[in-house]
Amino acid sequence: MSTTSAMPAAVVQATEAFVRGGEHIAPDVLDLHLSEVADKASCSLLRDRFRNDFPHAAYHELLSTVAALRSVLGFSPTPTAAEVLAWQDRQRIVYAEAVRGPKTQYPVVFVDGPYRGVEMTLDGPAEPYPNADDPLGHLADGWIAGPPAFIPLPIIWGDTERLGHGSVRYKRGYAPDSEGRWQFRVRTDDPAPPEGARPNITVPAAQEI
Repeated sequence: MSTTSAMPAAVVQATEAFVRGGEHIAPDVLDLHLSEVADKASCSLLRDRFRNDFPHAAYHELLSTVAALRSVLGFSPTPTAAEVLAWQDRQRIVYAEAVRGPKTQYPVVFVDGPYRGVEMTLDGPAEPYPNADDPLGHLADGWIAGPPAFIPLPIIWGDTERLGHGSVRYKRGYAPDSEGRWQFRVRTDDPAPPEGARPNITVPAAQEI
């Protein structure tokens, strides 16, 4: 999809509005700037949604505003807050389907790579698995209950007119941290993600607008 605005005057007006806030953004990078704002807000929404002392409505309003502004300017769509949460639910459902027997949700946190700081819940077995062919993976300390041992997550990189698409694979730690979260790190046996890679948090509905 071309991200060249059909309304150049509107792009100029938008950049002038940013100047009022002290941000000087060239019209030709406004698309990328708004996309990055949406990326950061999406990750922050996932990270902070379990905290009682943070105004979650701010993320909802920011994501919806950016999505609306990009639509008005003729740019490719970015997700609203509802679509970000739907994306997270889709990740959980995918891994829940791999669990045989009782399952439960586990809080996880990504500590490095493109998804650094993102928190979500993922389904895993509620009881230790004794079966050596279980798809969730074998850990050094034996079969234990927990989220999936390995997960891939979608990433994009480059500017909005020349996007690269791919995925990055994460590996979980051997036990939850002091806050009860399972930490995931980028697999070091895989090639490093491309420079500038960022989360691709969206849902099919957002891509069809």
